[in-house]
Amino acid sequence: MKEKAFSKFLRNQVLIIGALFAGDQIFGFFEQNYLNTYLDQVLGLTPLFISLMVSLSAVMGLIMNITWGIISDNTRSKYGRRRPFLLFGIIAGISMIIFAFSIDIAGGNIMTAYIICIILDVVIIGISSNAYYVCERSLIPDTVDLEKRGRANGIINNIGYIGLLIAIAAFLVSDLIFGQETPEGTVIGQMGHIFALSIGGLSFLITGLIGFFFIKEKPISELPPKKKFLVELKEIINIEQFKANKDFFKIVLALTIFRTGISTVMPFLFIWIFALGLSTVELLVAVLVGFVILFLITSLLGYLADKHGRRKFIPISIVIVSIGIIFAPLVKIGNTTNYPLVVFILPFMLVAVLGLATPMNAWSQDLIPEDKRGKYFGFLNIIFTISQIIGSIIGGLVATYFLIGGLVPESFVFVFAPIFFLGSIPLFLRVKETLVRE
Repeated sequence: MKEKAFSKFLRNQVLIIGALFAGDQIFGFFEQNYLNTYLDQVLGLTPLFISLMVSLSAVMGLIMNITWGIISDNTRSKYGRRRPFLLFGIIAGISMIIFAFSIDIAGGNIMTAYIICIILDVVIIGISSNAYYVCERSLIPDTVDLEKRGRANGIINNIGYIGLLIAIAAFLVSDLIFGQETPEGTVIGQMGHIFALSIGGLSFLITGLIGFFFIKEKPISELPPKKKFLVELKEIINIEQFKANKDFFKIVLALTIFRTGISTVMPFLFIWIFALGLSTVELLVAVLVGFVILFLITSLLGYLADKHGRRKFIPISIVIVSIGIIFAPLVKIGNTTNYPLVVFILPFMLVAVLGLATPMNAWSQDLIPEDKRGKYFGFLNIIFTISQIIGSIIGGLVATYFLIGGLVPESFVFVFAPIFFLGSIPLFLRVKETLVRE
C-alpha cells in the first residue's frame, strides 16, 4: 500500500509540534543533566542527593501529568483545548534560570541551596513543565492520522534533536569557556551553569509562545462533551476501562521497563562525559558523528513503522543498541581515554535514548482513546516517572558503590541499562500491532 502524502497544512502543523519538541528537548536536556551537575559541581553533593531530587521530580511528574491531562481533555476555551497550557513553559523557563542562582539566594549555605533546588525543580518546574509536556504530546495524535504517525514522529523527533544539538552546543561552549580541569575531571562551576540553564529556560519560554500563537486545533464544536474532573479521575480505577484498553497498559509496562534502562544512565551521563577529560573539539566531532547516524536511523524507523507496522523492528533494534553500549566502561582505563571507542559507542547510546522513541511513540499514540488523550498521556507518564525512580536509584547506587580500580565509577551504569532494555522485549511482543498493511 502506498503511503499517503502530507498536506501542506499537516506538514506545517508537524513542523510547529517539532518546534515544541525542540524546546522540550533543550529544556529537558538541562533539567536532566545540568541541574544534576549543579548539585555535583557547584554544591559538591554526592550522587545520592542527585538521585533523591530526580526521584521526587519524577513523582511530581506522575501526579501533574494525569492532572493536566484530565484538565486539558475537558478544556473548551476560545484558545483551544491544548494551546493555553503551553504558556506554562514561561514559568518553568524562568524557574530554571533562577535555579542557577540557588547558592547565591541561600547566602552560600549548601543545604539551604539544596532545599531551594528541590523547591524549584520538584515543585515549580514539576507543576508547570508538565502542563506543557502533556499538551505538546497530545497534539501529535490530535493532529496526525494513524497511517502517518510513524513518519510524523520521525520528523518531530528529528526537529527535536536539532534542539538537543543546540543544548549540546551550549554544553560544549560552557565547557570551553568555563571548564576547569581537576583530578576528578572537568568542572564548569556556577558561571557555566548560569550560561547553560539560561539557554534552557529561554528556549522553553520561547517555544511555548510559538506553540500558543501558531498551532491550530479542532473547533470546540467538534470536540466531545466535557466531563467533570472527579468523574474522569474515578475512571482511572474503572476495571472496564482497563479491560477496554488493555493493550495500552501492556505497552505502558513494556516502555516503563525499557526507559528504566535509560533512567539508569541519564542522571550520570554528563558526569561520566566530564570525567573522560576530552577536549571540546573531540566532544564536538563525537557528537556530530553520533547525531548524523541518529537522524538517519530515526527517519528510517519512522518510515518502517508506517510501512511494516510498529512492532516488527523494535526487538532487533533493542538488541543492537544493548550490545553497543556495554563497552562504555572500557572507554577510560586509568588516565587513558580510548577516543575511537567513544565515537563508536555514542551512536548506540543516542539511538537507545532517542531514536527508538519514534516507533514506540507512534505505537503508544495509536492505542490511546481519542477522547481521553490528555489523561492517557498522564498514564503514559508512568513510563517516565517509575523508570526515573527505579533507574536513578539503581544508577546512584552503582555509581557510588560499584568501583573497580582505574575505571570511571559512573561508566558501570551503562552495563546495567541493557538488562532493562532486553527485559522489555518479551513485553513489547505481547502488545497488538496497530497498523496492519495489506
